[in-house]
Amino acid sequence: MSHHFVTKTIAIMCVAAALSLSGCAVMDKNTPGWAQYRMPDRSHALRLASSSAGAGEPVLLIHGFGASSYSWRHIIEPLAQKYRVITIDLKGFGDSPKPRDEAYSVYEQARLVRDFILENNLKDLHIVGHSYGGGVALAVSIYLSTSNPALQKSLVLIDSIAYPQELPDFIKILATPILGPLATHALPDRLQVKNLLQKVYFNDDLIPQDAIDHYAADLGKPDAKYALLTTARQIMPTDLQAFADNYASLTIPALIIWSRDDDIVPLVIGQRLNEHLPNSRLVIMSGVGHAVQEEKPSLLLPHLQHFLNNQTQHHPTPGR
Repeated sequence: MSHHFVTKTIAIMCVAAALSLSGCAVMDKNTPGWAQYRMPDRSHALRLASSSAGAGEPVLLIHGFGASSYSWRHIIEPLAQKYRVITIDLKGFGDSPKPRDEAYSVYEQARLVRDFILENNLKDLHIVGHSYGGGVALAVSIYLSTSNPALQKSLVLIDSIAYPQELPDFIKILATPILGPLATHALPDRLQVKNLLQKVYFNDDLIPQDAIDHYAADLGKPDAKYALLTTARQIMPTDLQAFADNYASLTIPALIIWSRDDDIVPLVIGQRLNEHLPNSRLVIMSGVGHAVQEEKPSLLLPHLQHFLNNQTQHHPTPGR
């Protein structure tokens, strides 16, 4: 029996099981909520992998679920012409540590990013977050607004998680006992990555082989699959609706960028964010999927550069 046949059989079994999913995902219910994370705790020694390019006011880029700082590859150099562009890999992703613990929630990630900001003495900071990283960016911004309000200058959210929502099928699969580990460990890494990118991209023809290879290599690193599965189970905090009440207190200028065709985090989430963030502006894009910075960075850059330039020049953000 050939390896290809076995792989194909497992894939068909996983797809069949996935199609029969009806609330089988098991989200971690014991993950500490926001109340447990509010107080500063600098006892965690875990250091996130990071890189920096350019000079000027710092722009911190926070990637989404299953990705890494690689997802920003197209926009780093253009932004670095005027800013110090800093990319980080969240805990469990890219080159960052992947400890076999149970602390992979949005709040835990936000605490680590906040510590990174404070340890590197980042001031006049612009934070850009995508998808899961957008949720992290929101939590970091709320941390900073209460403890170090002078540090952050603006916030950019791209197709960001923010409120309770129906989870995408691939998250449900990863969070389902037996099926999640089976799919993650049995299917070839490149096949998993390609399947995910096909959900992320609007036009599958634009998915580069280099991206498949890079993310597959990341997925093959020691304990990367453990981190992926644990993050999936903790991706939606049980107290998210209560946490969202904090958004109204974020008065820094915010740019919200969304794809009309996003199948992972629907546009209604972006519209709701725009209503609740007091100093925000919403830009809606068409013909692109969940990750505009990867699929069509030329669509994103003008909006991003214009917004950042306005904040750097101390111009007010246009009202809605």
